[in-house]
Amino acid sequence: MLSEWRWEYEPEEAHVVGGGTPPPPAFIAEVEQRADDVVRAASALRLDGTT
Repeated sequence: MLSEWRWEYEPEEAHVVGGGTPPPPAFIAEVEQRADDVVRAASALRLDGTT
């Protein structure tokens, strides 16, 4: 199930996190971790066994 979902930058990482002053790498890592959590939650089975 997990392979059906994934986190991607759209349009690309440099555009999304770029700018005049890019955020600290630790902040980007935390956002990516939260995105992974959402992906895992979205791919989980529901209590009734459906996806």
